[in-house]
Amino acid sequence: MITRLSIAMTTDIALRFTEHLRRADGQEDCCFVLWRPSTGSRRTTALIVDLVLPENGERIVHGTVDFTSAFFLRAAGIATERGCGLGFIHAHPRGRRWQRLNDIDHTAEESFAAQTLAITGLPLVGLTFAGADAGYGARVWQQHAPRTYVPTEAENVRVVGGRFEVTFNDRLLPVPRATNRQVRTVSAWGQDAQNDLARLHVGVVGTGSVGMLVVEALARTGIQRLSLFDFDTVEDVNLDRLLHATPRDVRLLRAKADIAARAARRAATAAELRVTPYETSVVEPDGFAAATDCDVLFSCVDRPWPRAALNLLSYAHLIPVVDGGIAVDTRGGHMNGAEWRAHVAAPGRACMECLGQYDPAHVAAERDGLLDDPVYIKGLAADHPLRRKENVFIFSASAAAAQLNQFLTMTTAPGGIADTGAQLYHLTTGTIDRRLEGCAPGCPYDGHLRALGDHTPVLVTGRHHAAEQARTVRRHAVRRWPVRLQRALDDLLAWYR
Repeated sequence: MITRLSIAMTTDIALRFTEHLRRADGQEDCCFVLWRPSTGSRRTTALIVDLVLPENGERIVHGTVDFTSAFFLRAAGIATERGCGLGFIHAHPRGRRWQRLNDIDHTAEESFAAQTLAITGLPLVGLTFAGADAGYGARVWQQHAPRTYVPTEAENVRVVGGRFEVTFNDRLLPVPRATNRQVRTVSAWGQDAQNDLARLHVGVVGTGSVGMLVVEALARTGIQRLSLFDFDTVEDVNLDRLLHATPRDVRLLRAKADIAARAARRAATAAELRVTPYETSVVEPDGFAAATDCDVLFSCVDRPWPRAALNLLSYAHLIPVVDGGIAVDTRGGHMNGAEWRAHVAAPGRACMECLGQYDPAHVAAERDGLLDDPVYIKGLAADHPLRRKENVFIFSASAAAAQLNQFLTMTTAPGGIADTGAQLYHLTTGTIDRRLEGCAPGCPYDGHLRALGDHTPVLVTGRHHAAEQARTVRRHAVRRWPVRLQRALDDLLAWYR
């Protein structure tokens, strides 16, 4: 049973909806859609993958719109052939933002919900298109008793591509309460944009030097829902670049994700903040499922395996991923230069593999545990990409800012521009390289893997021995009474502050 629902589609699909449903004569129109499930830990997303447009005589427009049984059976047959679920969308020509069913619409969709489930094996997804501003409303029809089908409303409808646009269900995700803490923020892009930004469920994967800065910025901006992923423990070597980390956190073996969550609560300007730390990797099944619940993900990792998992999420599950990285040239014991990059992986944009952010061969090496083997790492060349990169706090701040700018541009489209391309900044010359083209020809991510959801044949999750070991060490440490007592006192002090 689906209890939480979201809808996602690419910009291409959204444009096709607009072309078909926004009629010049101002009347309603309709069509069927094909969808695939993307199942997270708490939320299911219906990924809209195609339209089934009416043929001659299959729908009748007379102010409102009707369709024939032949149209329904043809669309249901196509859905079955392609292994998809069936959905139905109709227009409210003068509607704006989230659209709900009226009594006539309710009766019409309910009438073929049972047939849809029987033919396709998946419940009927209903959508309503707002003709005035291209907003949406959505629901899924589920069987609650014999011959009884009830609609469960979606919490949002997301359009993913060059620009990221979301229509929110104000009843399930209400407009945030205004607060004086955000006056300057709202003045930059307006209250409507702030209302949409604040309601996004944002995940930050990796809460190290860059990720911790991203979390701080998101909390101060007023984001209300944050999921933070990091299995690692704070160490002494982190203290020169990890915001909010202290020697006390090292002594108490604090998880980085917990420190990030605590910092987010302290920095939050939203009236209500829900932040969930996950002491897991996104490549572990539980971590991957939790990441699938998010609307947007930040990739603040430096390893190939999690990047491969995030790359799959961005195209197969239609969750845009804001990625970046830092490289510092310290050959000869001196800094010769530094670079940091930022980009968004999403349909129509270049994926992380095409941008050279990871090598599939290195993913296999990490899955085999070689990147945590000192002997293996020692045998690599000094400039090998698998060696850990040098980094300092100043560069982390610049890289985090670059990723946050990509996120803001994608969601608010200042000056009407939402995609500024993949950007690479060179410290020594003060110049930025930009890549505006999408994936290389034949790339599977923005090709046959696009919007496959649960049907993707690529398996990126598995056991992560380093993550398991880090959690085991922390668990054993907390069992010791001195550590347990100090942690309790530290938590109390943090709560009081």
